[in-house]
Amino acid sequence: MAVCSKCEGRKNIILSAEQTGLGIGAEVTCDQCQGTGETGIPGACKTCNDSKTSILPASRSPLGIAMEIDCPDCTAATAA
Repeated sequence: MAVCSKCEGRKNIILSAEQTGLGIGAEVTCDQCQGTGETGIPGACKTCNDSKTSILPASRSPLGIAMEIDCPDCTAATAA
């Protein structure tokens, strides 16, 4: 499989203080590869890599903090 382009195979990413909404940065599991460091599941959801969850950045969150949510692309596909 290919190395994840977001975390570059490190399995984690660093969120800035603005992204967490907590005033401090945080290291979290990469939401693109789900902590595997690799991508390339044939036919996988491009947003969540078939994990069915996604990270909503603090800037878009009603609570002002980064939140894990149901993947909007997978949810839309199952609702249709």
